[in-house]
Amino acid sequence: MEIPQEVIHVAGQLAQAVHTTLDPTVPHAVRLASYNLLEKVKEESELVLGCGFHLAHHDKEPVVRHLGLQLLEHAIKYKWNDLSVQQKVYIKENTMQMVAEGTLDLLTEHLYVKDKVSRLVVEMMKREWPQQWPDLLNELHLLSKRGPTQTELVLFVFLRIAEDVVTLQNLESNQRRRDLYQAMAANMESMFGFFLSLLEENYKLYEANIGQQNSQAAQQHCRVMQAMLMTLTVYVEWVSVQYIFTEDGKLLQSLCFLLSQDSLKMEAAECLLQIVSRKGKPDERRPLLLLFGETPMSAIFNSADLAVVGTLSEHNYRFLKTLTQVLTALGSQLCALWGKEADVSEPSNFHVYLDSMLAFTRHPSLHIYNFTNGLWGQLFRHKFVPQSKTLLDILPSWITVVSRKIMKHGYPSKNESESCQYSRLDFDSDEEYSHFFYKVRSETLETVKAASLLAPETMYTFVEDWLICHVKKAIDTENCSAKQLCNLFSSTYLEWDALSQVVESVMSRVMHSDGWKPTAESGLQLLHLCLSYQTTDPLILSTLLSCISGLFVFIRLVPSVLPDVLKKIFSALTFSLPGQTKDSRSRAVKNVRRHGCSLMVKIARDYPDIVLEAFDFINGVVDSLSHNPQELSQMEKVTLQEALMIINNHFCNFDKQSCFISKVLSPVSVIWVDMKQPFSSPVDFMSFVGLDKAPVEPSENDVNGQNRAQIIYCVNLTMAVIKRSEFPSDLDKAEHGGFVLERSENGAIVCRNPATPHVMPLFHQLFCLLRLFNLLWHAEALACVSSGYAKAHNLPEAEKNNILGLATLNVADPCIDSPKVQLPIERMQFFLSMMHDNCYHILGNAGMSLGLQFYQHPHLSEYLIHSSLANLHLIPDYRLRPIIRTFLKPFIQWCPPQCYQTVLLPILYHLCPYMSERLSTRWGHLTSLIESGSYEDENTDTQEMLEDLLIRMLTREYVDLLKVVLIRGPRGGWQDSPDGMEAEMEVTTPAVQETLSDLGQLALGCDAICQAIVTTLLKVLWWQDSGACMKAVGLVGQVLRWLVGEGQHLSPEAVKQVMLAVLQGLHTHGQHDANQSALLSLGLATYEMFRPHFPNISEVLLGLPGVSADDVQRFEEKLLNPSQNLNVKNSKVEKMKKDVFKKLVIEIVGRDVGQAFKKEVHMNNLPPIFKNPRPKQPRLSDTDADIGLSLLFGPDSADANGHQVVPTSF
Repeated sequence: MEIPQEVIHVAGQLAQAVHTTLDPTVPHAVRLASYNLLEKVKEESELVLGCGFHLAHHDKEPVVRHLGLQLLEHAIKYKWNDLSVQQKVYIKENTMQMVAEGTLDLLTEHLYVKDKVSRLVVEMMKREWPQQWPDLLNELHLLSKRGPTQTELVLFVFLRIAEDVVTLQNLESNQRRRDLYQAMAANMESMFGFFLSLLEENYKLYEANIGQQNSQAAQQHCRVMQAMLMTLTVYVEWVSVQYIFTEDGKLLQSLCFLLSQDSLKMEAAECLLQIVSRKGKPDERRPLLLLFGETPMSAIFNSADLAVVGTLSEHNYRFLKTLTQVLTALGSQLCALWGKEADVSEPSNFHVYLDSMLAFTRHPSLHIYNFTNGLWGQLFRHKFVPQSKTLLDILPSWITVVSRKIMKHGYPSKNESESCQYSRLDFDSDEEYSHFFYKVRSETLETVKAASLLAPETMYTFVEDWLICHVKKAIDTENCSAKQLCNLFSSTYLEWDALSQVVESVMSRVMHSDGWKPTAESGLQLLHLCLSYQTTDPLILSTLLSCISGLFVFIRLVPSVLPDVLKKIFSALTFSLPGQTKDSRSRAVKNVRRHGCSLMVKIARDYPDIVLEAFDFINGVVDSLSHNPQELSQMEKVTLQEALMIINNHFCNFDKQSCFISKVLSPVSVIWVDMKQPFSSPVDFMSFVGLDKAPVEPSENDVNGQNRAQIIYCVNLTMAVIKRSEFPSDLDKAEHGGFVLERSENGAIVCRNPATPHVMPLFHQLFCLLRLFNLLWHAEALACVSSGYAKAHNLPEAEKNNILGLATLNVADPCIDSPKVQLPIERMQFFLSMMHDNCYHILGNAGMSLGLQFYQHPHLSEYLIHSSLANLHLIPDYRLRPIIRTFLKPFIQWCPPQCYQTVLLPILYHLCPYMSERLSTRWGHLTSLIESGSYEDENTDTQEMLEDLLIRMLTREYVDLLKVVLIRGPRGGWQDSPDGMEAEMEVTTPAVQETLSDLGQLALGCDAICQAIVTTLLKVLWWQDSGACMKAVGLVGQVLRWLVGEGQHLSPEAVKQVMLAVLQGLHTHGQHDANQSALLSLGLATYEMFRPHFPNISEVLLGLPGVSADDVQRFEEKLLNPSQNLNVKNSKVEKMKKDVFKKLVIEIVGRDVGQAFKKEVHMNNLPPIFKNPRPKQPRLSDTDADIGLSLLFGPDSADANGHQVVPTSF
């Protein structure tokens, strides 16, 4: 057919335009003009179809042909409904002709061109098949017989339609998606038969051409098979299993066979992985166990062997990883069926399968090992599989292999092991590898624990032999430095580190097993072996301490070993290397000493009844060490006192415990008194800690540094006492020990903490210190800061990276025998940040620890308002966050009800209005800067992101605080940490129905607090933070319900503002499904609550775009007069209301930026696929025949008593 000259002319312009857009030397204005031309023709020109087919001809360049196909696809997607029948037929016939003629040679044609050709057919299928195009499958079948090129295009059609309909489900019309899915399911038998026949036919042709040395033809058939396997991979994920296992599992046999073909094995493995990863009912999974047969297993193992012995390439390695996933997924299917189906038990070749999994476990690749570790964990934790003797027999070999996998080697930048070459394929940096390694090691140790419960004797025997062997070895000096000390990469240290990890994991479980347990004599032998081992290497000593820590479980069996254990611990916490002083200790030495302190805390926490007898001995040693100024650091002193506090709690004697706490805190009392003058003003404090002086190096010459150390010691020791001192949980012991303070009217006992009388006097200085921390941000104080400490108030780098989600680089020297040197500015930053946070930890946990006596402290609220809550406008967000999260949240949670009026309400009266103003100002400032673009000029990208994250975090934490006030959330408690000082509050959340608490009602009853809370929560709904919005939605609903009952608090204008805030939240966060659903529910509930009392709320809806008075009236009729059908569930009624409300507000619901200007695709629904109508019973009103109804009321239908009798004929 002759092409019109106008089409040729426009097509030429389009071809030139597409070349212009791809030319990097073209000016921007010219490129923009070319883009505009392309878009104009695409959207407006009537010649788009002719140009599209003309440009798509195979004699054009690939980019030009792609443009032509793109024009045709655009016309089908967006204009199909507007095209005439003749135009649709024209597109369909020419497209199918294009497929019939094929593209360029199968091996040379660009994939993006072939994909676009198939997309044309797919887009037409979405709109016409099967109702208007019933012969499509026959047409595609005939096209596939024209040659390999056409066959590949047909397979791409089947692939893309399955992806769009099932996998991605990206059709705009749900009705059309259902039609297409039903059509595919109805024709699946013929489609799968077509796929399998193509696979078989092309493989035969492939082999024949290989035999005839016709490599090009062979490659063509190979490419068709690759496309066939990719298509099957999409289908086998969801089709009925009967098609996958038809003809005695012919597909599975074919896939297993193709694993040996180098050019097809990757696609075959991926298809097989999709099959064995299927979920479903047991009877659907059971056929997968056919793969445990000898033939498929042999095929899989042989292909794995070939991949392992082959050259290391990315293709081979990717295939090996996929094959590993196939085997592990098959094991998961076995676990899902074993014991749960009557005829599914241990396969006959289970030992072969486990041996192969063990071989994969040995593989140097960390990724491949990680796949297998997940399966081993499933096997060990299964209810029935562990009963298999085959699994138990392989455990010794498994733990031997796994123990080596825990060693830290295989970094991409090194070559010390075979793993390194695989790591270079998987990871871009050592940091990325390290992160993944520690994740894998953690999961591995969990699997070791599961194995220890399954076979405790086997695991214990392995650990026993390994430990004895290594304790008797001398330190390997091959990779050590000149000082003969190990570094982090020494083979000896790596082995000791792995050993300590396994020992702790195994010992934590073997004593809890139901069956075999190690004897006390065996455990005592191991413990004595470790205790008697002497080493001067700090790294080895640290791992040895970990082994001893794991063996602590035997202390309860043999308490007589305690003195030797304590001796070893004390030798560790006083460990030092020759020539090192307190100020010059290396990091490795400091770690050993800290490890010793942590073990003291652990043994005191886990075995207090045994250690209690040695309390005087431990206390004497700690006192002796503490009096030596060159022995213990401040942190070590505090941690040891913390251990003593834990033991002290178990005397269950108030006077004795109180006396000991008095002794512990006596140094703090003395130091605190001496600091009255430095704590009197910001200038005096800055002079005392050295902020107004030039930095001093080295640190031992810094006199002000000693002052800072004294403050750190006092604060940390006070925090340790509050953290650890407690009264007995047993009420009988508490009563006999003198801990009872009072009994309430309902009989509840209120106990007192022995630390209270000693800690409370220290709070005055603590309040002064907190007041100073806020005043340090005053302009006059900042002007006095030395230039060397100009950045002292900044966030420490580690904390900044934590907020930004960046990894803190480990810059540790591998030799790590040099002391860790901090710059003066880093030391000052650490001091200011840590002391600020720890002071608020003290206040936050004082309520939980000290109880009623703390809250009844005279003028407590005044002290807090004039210290920690004073001058809040001066401090930045990152200093305000600990006040909200660390102090106020637990302080409010633990406040007894009798102190609400006297303590909490004054604090809330001071805090809530301020926070409302501050958050509003900060969000307004941040939004204006970002919108104006000036933020980028004043700040770096990192600083901008940090500011943004901090205001979001502060907002969310303040909303959490309001939830505690209004609903009284769950209380938190201290969680122990290994070193005893870095614990955080951990909150457990029980599933309870949230209602407004007594404190919430009191707070809302105060007008100033109520207004501040309501204003803040409503603004949070539309501030640019979806997380804070979700937190606030539930609170807003509770507050509004309370306000409805207290109508005097609201005016008609206020009600309109409430509704507007909810709608504004929908506009801001509507693109997030969770936010949209929550805000729609809140909006509906708000309207329902306020409409009866405030009719003017309807004006808000009338002001929405596209909403008329009739729309609002219909909405209110459904809202105020719900369905009278009693059979309709309440949930359905609510859903109907919500859907109607959503239709009203849909125009203002926010959309994602990526969707805001997206061109809509509209698909017309076709007539439903024919179904036999369900037979209906005729209605009585539809017939004139006499059915005997009148006989019911005839004169002869009454019995003797006058009751009507139903005729038997009826």
